[in-house]
Formats: sequence, C-alpha cells, structure tokens
Amino acid sequence: MTDFLQRLRERKLVQWALAYVAAAFALIQVLDVVAQRFDWPEQIERLLILALAIGFFVTLVLAWYHGEKGAQRVTSTELLILALLLAIGGGMLWRAAHVAPTRAPDAAQRNPGQITAQPVPAKSVAVLPFVNMSGDASNEYFSDGITEEILNALAQVPNLKVAARTSAFAFKGKEEDLRKVGEVLDVATVLEGSVQRAGDEVRITAQLIDTRSGFHLWSEKYDRKLTSIFAVEDEISKAIADKLQVQLAGASESMVAQKSVNPRAHDFYLRGLTLLAVRSVSNAVDAFQQAVAIDPNYAQAWAALAEAQALLPAYGPKPAQTAYARSLSAAQRALDLDPNVALAYVAQGMVYTNQMQWPEADHAFRRALALAPGDAEALNQYAQFLDGVGQLEPALAEMEHALQRDPLSAVSAAICVQLKLQLHHYDAATATAQLEKLLAEHPASLFVHRAAAITYLALRRYPEAETQLRAAATLNGLDPEAKALLVRGMADPARRAAAVQALETSPANAELRRDAIVHAFFLIQLSQPDRALAALDDYAISGSTIPQLLWKQAFNPIRNDPRFKAVLKKMGLPYTPDAASSKAGGE
Repeated sequence: MTDFLQRLRERKLVQWALAYVAAAFALIQVLDVVAQRFDWPEQIERLLILALAIGFFVTLVLAWYHGEKGAQRVTSTELLILALLLAIGGGMLWRAAHVAPTRAPDAAQRNPGQITAQPVPAKSVAVLPFVNMSGDASNEYFSDGITEEILNALAQVPNLKVAARTSAFAFKGKEEDLRKVGEVLDVATVLEGSVQRAGDEVRITAQLIDTRSGFHLWSEKYDRKLTSIFAVEDEISKAIADKLQVQLAGASESMVAQKSVNPRAHDFYLRGLTLLAVRSVSNAVDAFQQAVAIDPNYAQAWAALAEAQALLPAYGPKPAQTAYARSLSAAQRALDLDPNVALAYVAQGMVYTNQMQWPEADHAFRRALALAPGDAEALNQYAQFLDGVGQLEPALAEMEHALQRDPLSAVSAAICVQLKLQLHHYDAATATAQLEKLLAEHPASLFVHRAAAITYLALRRYPEAETQLRAAATLNGLDPEAKALLVRGMADPARRAAAVQALETSPANAELRRDAIVHAFFLIQLSQPDRALAALDDYAISGSTIPQLLWKQAFNPIRNDPRFKAVLKKMGLPYTPDAASSKAGGE
C-alpha cells in the first residue's frame, strides 16, 4: 500500500484527477445552459455526463503510465478525501444516468380542473411581483403595475409561455424557493426585480433566474425618468425574449407601446390595474377614467377601461346596457388610437358574448388571441364564450389551456370543475370536493361562491347552495336573506309560492330579473317552466351576463320542449364558431 501511494505521488495522479474534475464540472454547467437554450433531450445530457465519467478513468490511466514524475506534496489524508469525493461523485453520476428525472407535481393535484402536468418548456417565464423599494407602502401599486406591463408585453410573444398575473402574484411577499415557484407555475425561468421611485426618478433592477439550477441568466439596473418608463419596460421584455431564444415578430418592433404618455395618466392607469386584478371593478373604472381624462390619447388605458366596464355588471348591481355601451365605446377609442391593442378586442368579445352577438364575439376573441396568443385572460374569456354558445368540449380544452398559463386562477379552475361535471368527466363527489378545496383557498372569491352555488343546486344539495348564495350576496353587497328564500322555495314545495313571489316582486331580487337567463334559471328550479320560457323570450331586451347557464342541468326539464328549442334558435344557439367565422370577417 505504501509503495502504491508513493507511485501515485511520483506520477502526480492527484493533480491530474483534480484538474479533470474541475474542468468536467465547468463543462457540465456550460452544457446545462446550452441544453436549455436549444431544448436538448435529457438523454443527451445524461450521455454526455457518462462520457465525462468514462473520460475520468481514461485520464487516470494516461496519468499512471505517462504522468510526469517528480515530487508531489500530497498527504495520505488528502488522498483519502479525494477517494471519498470520487466515490460520492460516481454515485451521483450513476443516479443521474439511471434514475428518471423528477417532474413537477401533477397539475391536477396542484389545481382542480387542470390537465396532467407536462415537462416544463424551456421557453417559459414567470414575472414575479417587483419589490417596492420606495419606502412607502402606498407606492405598491406602482411596482405591481410595472410588473404587469412587462408581463403583458411578454405574453404577446409567440412560442413563449408566460405565467399569468394571478398565479405569479400569488407569490408576492413570500420567500419561496424558486424551484418550488418553477414547479407550481410550470416555468423554467423567473424574472424578479425591484422598483424604487423618488419624485420623477425611478430605479428598476431586474434579473432572470433559471428555476432548476438557480443560475442568474441576466441582470440589469436602470435609472431613468418617469417619462422613460415605457422604454425601460421594453428593454427588459426584449432582453428576456433574447435570453430565452424566442423569435420576435420583428427585431426592431417595440414590445411595449412607447407613445408619449402623461406620467400622471400612467400613474392612474397603474392604480387601475391593481384594483382590477382584485376585482374592485368600480374603483378600477374610476382610475382608468381619470387616466384617459388626463391623456385622451392613451390607448392602453382606454382598453383597460373597456374591460372594466365589461366586467362591471357581473360585480355589482350596475345597469348592464349602460356599462356595455360604455365598454364598446372605450374599446373602439382604444382601437382607433392603436389597432393592435389585444385587450380592447377581449373587452369587445366579452360584451358581444353577453349581448348574444356570437359572430362578433367570436371574431373579437380570435383577433385578441392572434395579437396576444399567450394571454391567459383572453384564453379564459374565449373559453367562457365557447361555454356560452354550447361548445362545451372546446370550452374545456381552451380553459385548460388558460390554466396552463394561470395555474392558480380560481376562476378558470372553478369553470373547469363545472364543465367536467356537465360533461361527466367528474362525478358529483369529485366535483364538490374540488370546489370545496377552491372555496378554502379563495374564501373571498365571488366567482367561486357563485360556481359552488350553481353546482350544489344542480345536485339538489340545498343547504350548501344556500350557504354559497348567502356568501356571494354578501360579497356583492346584496341581501343574503332574499337569496336564501329562493333556495328554500326550491327545497320545500310549501314555501315555493312565497319564493316565486319574492323573485318576481322583491326589490332585493331586482338584479335577477334584469338578467333574462338568470331570471329563468331560478324560475325553472322553482317549478315555473312557463314563466321561465317567457323570461327567456325577453332576452333581446335585457341580455344576460351568464349565457353559460343555458347549458346547466337546471334547464333539463324544458330542454326538449319545442318552445325552449325555439328560444334557443331565436338566440342563434347552439353556435358553431368554424361555420360562422367567415361571417365575422375571419382573422
């Protein structure tokens, strides 16, 4: 053994081994980056690692027979440590070669309604909320708004998966391991940064990080005036697209609109984005209105105002026709200023859907998705349009696509659960379990409470339905007792007449009577088919914020009634997008 150690020292075998290990480690890091950029299969990476492992032993053999002889100051303890390190490294190499790589948790486990997880695409990014470094919590909206504008710009890039705002902002203020963020959002990289604002000066730092290795792929710091904020957002967006090797539509095109915008108007616009994200819709409308009042040529602010107005009737007792008219007017103003504002088309699609102008809605959504193919909100709203026109399977496919972009969206997940129950992909127990999980995770979501109430009514679980309708009414500023009375009338024939009377005459239920389909939805469950059909026949006057209800189980008692079929035909339902796309003007 002593002779063996002496021969190792003479041939400088340890120096050869250490040099090779250092060089191999550096090469592996480079190969990892290259493999991500060019989407190499994992088998290639494992083969290269095996080749390096074999090369190590070849190097040792060469060193043994051809190594330079001479004094070498290596102790026996150092040789023992080297042997241990090589044994551990060899074990890790063997495991890398023989054990299949772990995947992110199945999306269906992370989120009800989402499809089975797929391997994380290399060209994917989540824009995490930039940290407000201004020392003033009231400036939080500003850093959040900058984050959202960069996110929206990246969502317009073809072949780049961008996690939507709802999911990315779920990690706000949390010190989560970036590997976990990457697993939950199914992205390979994250963009994080900070915003420091002082007067009309702003400092923005940003860095792109690989979620799998933790390596920083890019970082930059910008010190600019507020008047240059759009240029900074555009530089950051282009840098990310470049680092992820995403082909832009035009190398010189701006990803962020850089027309001159009044800084005060931009400030109100950013406030509106934050308010709209938490569905404080009325306040968001006010903020966007102030933005366009200050700068009438601010196209993006007009588009955001159009979306907020389109959502207004669903989030409060607001006259639908007035809100819809204002939404369409704002959307048109945005498109007159900039015909490529995708959000304006989304707003048009939402309004046309609720007005049952199917070809117009179809065309608007298709145009929005052509401009911003990765926009989760556009995908979500298009799926809701398909649901509304009776295309349930395509609606589910689009909603699952939306969930891939926005895996933590309560709205998309709730709609997926409802569609899967309707299409018999879920049984009652599975559907209710998924909705209860969503309710626990999103107790303040008006949409989830409504979705749960509709599901419980379909399953004739009246106590649970009453609980959810009460919660929804409270969140919406309405009388919960008035809604509870309706459910009790469905459950108890002795109380049905009083419930019908309350539905038809009570001021507390006036918002239900203003919506033709919602009105009919409650009437049919109160065993009033004739009144339900009469209400549906009035759709042309009042329209509906939830045409999707027509395909729910509640209408099954009259689904084969010739009068119901006549009403659907009058509404242009069911509508097939492909057959009518030419009428809408195509793409």
